[in-house]
Amino acid sequence: MSELLLREDVTLSVLEDLLGSSEVSNELLRGERLPSRREASLLGALLGVDPKVLAGVQSPSLGVSLRLGTAEVEHDVVEPVEHAMKLLAADRLTEHWGFRAPSEGMARLPVSRRSYKPKEDGRMTAVRLRARLRLDPFSPVEDLTGLVESMGCLVEYRPLPKNVHGISVPENRGSRKVWAILINSHDYWALQRFTLAHELSHVLYEDSGQIIVDRAQTSNALPEIIADSFSRHFLFPDDALEEMLENHGRPSDPADVDRLVADIMLTYGISRQATLKALRESKDPLAPSESLLRRCESVAVRSMMAGVGAGAAWSEMAEAEGRRYASPRLTEHVLAAFADNVVSLPMVADVIADGDEAEAARQLSAAGWDLPSAAGG
Repeated sequence: MSELLLREDVTLSVLEDLLGSSEVSNELLRGERLPSRREASLLGALLGVDPKVLAGVQSPSLGVSLRLGTAEVEHDVVEPVEHAMKLLAADRLTEHWGFRAPSEGMARLPVSRRSYKPKEDGRMTAVRLRARLRLDPFSPVEDLTGLVESMGCLVEYRPLPKNVHGISVPENRGSRKVWAILINSHDYWALQRFTLAHELSHVLYEDSGQIIVDRAQTSNALPEIIADSFSRHFLFPDDALEEMLENHGRPSDPADVDRLVADIMLTYGISRQATLKALRESKDPLAPSESLLRRCESVAVRSMMAGVGAGAAWSEMAEAEGRRYASPRLTEHVLAAFADNVVSLPMVADVIADGDEAEAARQLSAAGWDLPSAAGG
């Protein structure tokens, strides 16, 4: 119990406000006793943990075990998973103090479930979600991060192990789930977008497992097939593909295919691999032949873009690769809570500076913050 409070950055002042007693708060922080039923109920609401777990009468879930550091996860993702739990803790605490943005209820979003047609399930769910969000079927999803966060998720771009594209970590909060999604910032920008849409599918379907780790390997598991299909059709709907083919006409040579592929990639923000897969799956008579698609596949993407006069546009899109980006929504909330003396600098550092308090202080000072004043001395 005391370890959980420390890991969640619950300060003595926060406990005193919640429980109304400095003596009780100190006892719980020092781990001298388990909380009473009343105390466990109050702490459960704050921490998002079943009061029975806090009172020691029920075993903790995997999510709580992770926050306690007692659960085993694959060794190469331990650090990022622990980081995701810190983000969820910060979000939970700021939400408790009233810093909460309205979000689209994911439980109400319709998903298609026909296990014998996983690709069609992914496509249909993408179509339904775009319709629910009132997205034009011909328009690209420009701010994908903002869209996913508006649905109640936290999205952060950070370095992950080389063979990991994304990690999704859920947390139960009453009748709803909140997810922290980590995207590998070392992947190139189009793959980052595809991965984020892929993770969104896992969120919508509430796929099994407390932690979802998407690695750089082909999987025949139904959730992965659905997620790949969802990602492609959410980012690049069939209507948009048909319009692109009509605008370009049937390609007659490699240059025509390169122009078509480059246009799709830059307009809809998807990778060449995803673009070629969409073209291969198309039944449209204007789709390129397999021989032309194979030739396009054999040329380096940068060379292909330069060859059609899109080299500068491609380089501009790739400028953000490798950079770490904190969750926009959580950053806004945690800074507002920090200004109100509700959360500490270490929690701010977890959100904006990967736990580096000195770097967080530098960023805040550069932004004009009066740290002693904001931190309450």
